[in-house]
Amino acid sequence: MFKFTKIHYFSLGMILLLVGCGGETKETGKITRPVKVTTVSSLASSSKSYSGIVVAEQFSNLTFKVSGTIIEMKVDEGQNLQPRQVIAVLDPRDLDLQLEAARATYQTAKSKIERNERLLAKQAISQQEFEMARAEYTNAKAKFENAQNTLADTKLTAPFAGFVEKKYVENYQKIQAGEPIVKLVNPNIINIRFTVPESGVNLLQSMTSMQVEFETLKGKRFNAKVKEFIDASPDGSGIPVTAVIDDETFAAYKGLVSTGFSCSVIITTPGPTGNEAAIAIPVNAVFGDVNSGSRSVWVYNASTKSISRKTVELGQLLNDKQVEVKSGLSVGEVIVAAGVNNVYEGQQVNILE
Repeated sequence: MFKFTKIHYFSLGMILLLVGCGGETKETGKITRPVKVTTVSSLASSSKSYSGIVVAEQFSNLTFKVSGTIIEMKVDEGQNLQPRQVIAVLDPRDLDLQLEAARATYQTAKSKIERNERLLAKQAISQQEFEMARAEYTNAKAKFENAQNTLADTKLTAPFAGFVEKKYVENYQKIQAGEPIVKLVNPNIINIRFTVPESGVNLLQSMTSMQVEFETLKGKRFNAKVKEFIDASPDGSGIPVTAVIDDETFAAYKGLVSTGFSCSVIITTPGPTGNEAAIAIPVNAVFGDVNSGSRSVWVYNASTKSISRKTVELGQLLNDKQVEVKSGLSVGEVIVAAGVNNVYEGQQVNILE
């Protein structure tokens, strides 16, 4: 049978003492709880943020105009290229033979038309015979020039300066005409691509400003403008929007941003007409009294680091995250934004960043 010693009684007494103290602290409002807060803002303007991605404005999937086997692949992914730099070369042997055959036919037709011009001048041949020779010459010349161009097409060159984002084929691989060989991207001209819900078309038409904040440049925002958008959702997932940064200060940071980087697009619009003096708060900041049906928020007091209940009168629901407040709060007050049902009057809280 287990026997309590003096040490056991002492330990048990300490546990009960600590439990008792914990309960007393909660009753006196001294237990702190971490909370998220937000500052009450005016409805004179409202902002919404959308996830975006950096895309290149100038890019191209380069292809050969002719089929063949690659004998020289001169680039790798990530490599920078200059205009007219050779990217890949096809085996030219079959086209060389075609060119020589076309050259011989062309030279024969050229000699014939030159001879017939002299004969026609002497009226030694008819006009019809001369016209037939000229037609043969014209046809042979076109085939010869086409063979020259086709042979030149066995070399794929960069149409503009950029870098190889993707390489689709390797050396000694047989390819078809029009098959992608590399994707060339110009990193110096970038756009921002993002999607807004179908109801967001009005935002694009009424916005007062648009700013872009990159994940790699937190805290820095650059002015932007809409370049183009489709006013209907092509697949029901939202409206694709393309924006361009027109902020002169971005030039100093351009080298730190590349295609594929994520960013946030912040669109600011005027507040509801006639409600410029009203304010908006997060929907999750509001809690209700079951008995009275009133709505309240927790207001944070920075000097005491505690919260207190404040009754508010709500207006219209602005979106799925914000609601208008007609009375009860002032712009600049700090309120608890989440977890409002897990705190109590006078409780001290710790602010989460």
